[in-house]
Amino acid sequence: MTHLSAHKLQEVVYAALTAETALSQRVSGIYDQPVTGATFPYVAMGDTTILPSTVKDRSGGRITFDVLVWSNEPSQMEAKDLMALVDNVFAQSAIEADAFDLVQIRLQNAGVVRQFNEEGSLYRGRMSYSAVVFERV
Repeated sequence: MTHLSAHKLQEVVYAALTAETALSQRVSGIYDQPVTGATFPYVAMGDTTILPSTVKDRSGGRITFDVLVWSNEPSQMEAKDLMALVDNVFAQSAIEADAFDLVQIRLQNAGVVRQFNEEGSLYRGRMSYSAVVFERV
């Protein structure tokens, strides 16, 4: 069940992020995979890990997924502000899924790193979330 629900969870997460007006107004886009030449700042989906888990009467699992924030501002502040907006989507929204029961989404860890490219430095914020899902009965 869990290997089939990871893409459905990503659809739900993407829809929740794009529906958040405060976030959408601050970024050039919210992407599954950023387009070539995407304008900063933007949000993109990152890595996903699936750990199957069952309970007595149904199967499910823990899906860990990353949300990445990219900024080319000279300081970390924009990346951190955008990370707070992303986290607010999961902290305050009642995210629901049609294909499975979404028990919870929780922030596991987050960080900001500085990266360099030919145009200068960039900041990448990474937020790792854990979602607990079970099949619908």
